[in-house]
Amino acid sequence: YVLISRFLYSDEVQIGPETVMTTLYTAKKYAVPALEAHCVDFLTKHLRADNAFMLLTQARLFDEPQLASLCLDTIDKSTMDAISAEGFTDIDIDTLCAVLERDTLSIRESRLFGAVVRWAEAECQRQQLPVTFGNKQKVLGRALSLIRFPLMTIEEFAAG
Repeated sequence: YVLISRFLYSDEVQIGPETVMTTLYTAKKYAVPALEAHCVDFLTKHLRADNAFMLLTQARLFDEPQLASLCLDTIDKSTMDAISAEGFTDIDIDTLCAVLERDTLSIRESRLFGAVVRWAEAECQRQQLPVTFGNKQKVLGRALSLIRFPLMTIEEFAAG
């Protein structure tokens, strides 16, 4: 709240990686569009493959379609780096599905499937379910149908 009042009176703001999300939340809550813009600009400048999924989740949560689009473009261009990042397994099912629906990802489908399996294992743990084939299928739900198995070679399909 101090940050918002300081911004409203001086039009100056110091946003850092530790404070940007809470600042964006507060700016949206109190309808301060100029401060929202500063936050989105900060996030855009710090967007990288290793944080694209985390920022995509936040962009969807805060209804920031322009930032979400930039995140998706980053994921498209550096898919392997993005799905290898720590934050990938923390995304929600809707974000996972939004990415799987894209046909612009630069990754082999078998590697994407491996990442989806990792996500499912993490989701089972979040839901305190045993990590079994059936539970992974359950937590994936419609996301499983978004994997394009026909794009895999017979060897890739058999290995996975």
